Amino acid sequence: MDIIDLVRLGENFIDDGDIKKARIKFLDALALAPEDPQMHNRLGMLEMSQGNSTKAQEYYTKACELAPDVSRYHMRLGDSFQRLGQFEDAIQSYARSLELEPKNAPAWNNRGFANFNINRWNEALRCYDESMRSDPSYAVAWYNYGYTLQLSGRLNESKDYYQRAVELDPDDKIAWNNLANVHYNQGQYELSIEIYKKSLALDPDYVIAVNNIGNALDHLHRYEESIPYHEKAIELDSTFHYAWMAKGRALTHLNRPEEGLEYIETSIELDDEDPDYHEALCRCFMKLNLLDKARQIINLGLSVDGQHVPCWIALGDVNLELNNRRRALQCYDEAVRAQDVLSRNRMRDLDWIEKGRILEKAGVVHEGIRQYTNAITIASENSRPYFRKARILIDYDKIDEARDTIQRGLDIDPESITGHKLLFQVMDSKEIHNSIDSIFSSFSTNKEISSLIGYKLAAEYPELALDFLHDNNFQDLIIKIDCLRSLKKEDEALKVSKKAIDLDPNKIEGWISAGWCSYEMDNYSDANSYFESALGCDISSPDALVGKALVLKAQSKDFSYYNRALEDIDPKLVI
Repeated sequence: MDIIDLVRLGENFIDDGDIKKARIKFLDALALAPEDPQMHNRLGMLEMSQGNSTKAQEYYTKACELAPDVSRYHMRLGDSFQRLGQFEDAIQSYARSLELEPKNAPAWNNRGFANFNINRWNEALRCYDESMRSDPSYAVAWYNYGYTLQLSGRLNESKDYYQRAVELDPDDKIAWNNLANVHYNQGQYELSIEIYKKSLALDPDYVIAVNNIGNALDHLHRYEESIPYHEKAIELDSTFHYAWMAKGRALTHLNRPEEGLEYIETSIELDDEDPDYHEALCRCFMKLNLLDKARQIINLGLSVDGQHVPCWIALGDVNLELNNRRRALQCYDEAVRAQDVLSRNRMRDLDWIEKGRILEKAGVVHEGIRQYTNAITIASENSRPYFRKARILIDYDKIDEARDTIQRGLDIDPESITGHKLLFQVMDSKEIHNSIDSIFSSFSTNKEISSLIGYKLAAEYPELALDFLHDNNFQDLIIKIDCLRSLKKEDEALKVSKKAIDLDPNKIEGWISAGWCSYEMDNYSDANSYFESALGCDISSPDALVGKALVLKAQSKDFSYYNRALEDIDPKLVI
């Protein structure tokens, strides 16, 4: 056989998946033409495909010696150096390749990645930029540029590069996942879920995207929805320790810590060097009221990483539960110090927001607000820090300042649901009434905003408020009852009260509302039953006790027992 026949046979064996026979044929061809650089290059490519980077490097080196003016041989030699972690050598090989072919987009990209691996990020960005300039359609360079920006905390900039990468290569599941990660890291969890699903559409078993959807749902406190994603991640990879922890943490948030405990403990068995897992286990023990165990496990987490912010916060919370306020404040101080270092290193608005949240929790409110201002300074083009600052301002009745901050956020993101929810919170009922057509039309399908409007209108415009309240939301039903009662529609109010009871019979408000509606319609027998059920929910409820006493009084029955109970609570309540 001549060289051409041997090479053709070797390629056929590669197509059939028989690498061993392909290698033999290529070596036979090389024996016939030991000075042929193409054969050395071909064998180098074969060895690289099999992960044999050292052997590949030998072949590529020989190809470069035999044909020093061929750009692609030097680029592939650089790739083999890079696989071996020899990044400086890789950079030199890419430089030679680019001397020979200055518009070689893959060589510029790979040179950038070698610089990235030795933390020369600015040089990496320059190389990626040259790669994109050489070939604007080269998706990998757009992706790598976005990835470098993301890791350096420049999230808004990275988003544009990832977006371009997926436009150029819509089948790149990793690029879709990382684009979603940017939105996730900016707190845009709903949007991140939509984009993670694009990644999963390409590969339903892509475990990283599966888990990330679960994480986003956790951040939205939609734990019932998140658990199936964490379970799917565990099913796809039983060693995926983060998924074990995440499922246990979600169960803990759902007040099922006994179930969650096993999953979190499994995550620590798989990886005991992640303090996040110790923090999750601590929270689980706290739910189980095992405070000493919680303290022990969180100290283990801090022994892994003494600057881990969530661990310091958790230890502070444990000490608060143990009534050791001084020690708790010391822990929060440590959390603030650690968060400050993190914030200044990463310069992300989320980090400053987290520092502000810790300070607020520790009772240092004014300093906390200042950190939200820092977040705005870091990401003034992003609406999120404005809305986060506005929320704390509302909590502390700084309404005028909150309104101004909300408006600045809405100037950046006029369609923000979060921003409009906050805006409705600071508006009075008359303002909402006068602007309802112009503002609400864009959010008519959003139940949360609709409910908020109904709540704000209830006192002054009860009839209009009814149009915005929903029958599948317990709190909406209670407000609806108040509106109907103020409109003297006791019959309808009683029907709504019964709906509230059916929706959640464990909540006292439904029973009390039904009791007062029946009482106002002089139906004392039913009122008595409803107030009795309310007392079954909470035997010390003043509303239920007053209602029961008034019903007995209206029936000319002895109500002294309930009067005594009321006197113990507040003498002013005595009938």
